[in-house]
Amino acid sequence: MFTGSQRDFLFVQSATEMGGAEVVLLNLFECSPELRRRSLVANLAFGSGDLPRRLRAAGVEVVDLQNARIRDVVGVARTLASLRRLIRSRGVRAVVGNGDHPQILGGLAARLAGARSVFLDHMIYAWPWWKLPALEILAVKGPADLMLCVSKAARDALQRIRPGVQCQLLYDGTPEREVSAAEAGAAREELGVRPGEVLFGVFGRLQRWKGQDVFVSAAIEVARARPGSRFVVVGGSVFGLEPEFFASLRQRVRERGLDDQITFTGFRTDVPRLMAACDVVCHTSRVPEPFGLVLIEAMMLGRPVIATRGGGPSEVIASEDLGVLVTPDDPAALAAEMIRLFDDRARREAIGAASAAHVRANFGIERMARELIGQLDSLP
Repeated sequence: MFTGSQRDFLFVQSATEMGGAEVVLLNLFECSPELRRRSLVANLAFGSGDLPRRLRAAGVEVVDLQNARIRDVVGVARTLASLRRLIRSRGVRAVVGNGDHPQILGGLAARLAGARSVFLDHMIYAWPWWKLPALEILAVKGPADLMLCVSKAARDALQRIRPGVQCQLLYDGTPEREVSAAEAGAAREELGVRPGEVLFGVFGRLQRWKGQDVFVSAAIEVARARPGSRFVVVGGSVFGLEPEFFASLRQRVRERGLDDQITFTGFRTDVPRLMAACDVVCHTSRVPEPFGLVLIEAMMLGRPVIATRGGGPSEVIASEDLGVLVTPDDPAALAAEMIRLFDDRARREAIGAASAAHVRANFGIERMARELIGQLDSLP
């Protein structure tokens, strides 16, 4: 059933829609011929997204398996049996679960097949662990030989829960994407930004914990204080989560009469182009972000970032010359920093240049791929 050449690594992936963990996985395979040559991906096919197609387009071998929710005992048993056969037939040494659901099934299948289990953790898990949702408990307390964490904050939280399992730091990475000045200028025109105006953007799936409503509240204050400011909210509801949140944001903007200054694009596939169109990119999560992929994507493009303090952002923006950190869930603090950057073009440009160099040196996707392969090869 699962014929083909031998592979060292099997990545288990559940969601097909493009969240942060999925973007990282795709970027890793797109950048690393070695990872493509030595790996295959088990697609558990939840959602209606195009990640499997995009992986295949990048030259990745993807094996489609029947999906199974954890509460479906029979379905889980079938999926585990399929994973076990796949691991054994292809000689897989290490099974990598990319998130909670993949780790639950991947970790168990690795044990059944005699392979090593690796958890690629994109979360900061709360303490005490026994109050976590059931899915998270099964992921963090299940079989694992190595846990790779996207920030020190994520690693420290996981080490507290699993002190007997090796937890290593593996910062997310991003590719260096080329966006010309002409492309960025065309995007600004499409968004209705006039010459001399300052465009602030926020990027990510629309969920309350991501704090786009904090951005909108701050934008309302900035728009009143600085009429030459413009704002864009890029992203939509992903995985079917909180679809009403978008409607509430639009309604609030309409009530303030700011439809001409605050634009909602919905889900977009041209995020680098829209980021390059911005003068400042904002990150507004209410809770500590495990890493903050948006930050390094914007910084790689030379855009200054205002981010909420805590978690990964405090590790990425390690000094004042690399960006601005603000208190979470504080629209007034965010608005104040937006106004400061609005008024100081030279500071915007200096932060953008310094942050781009910092990300190229420390958060490139090639670096992440090399470290990941090294960690997997180090398993006994």
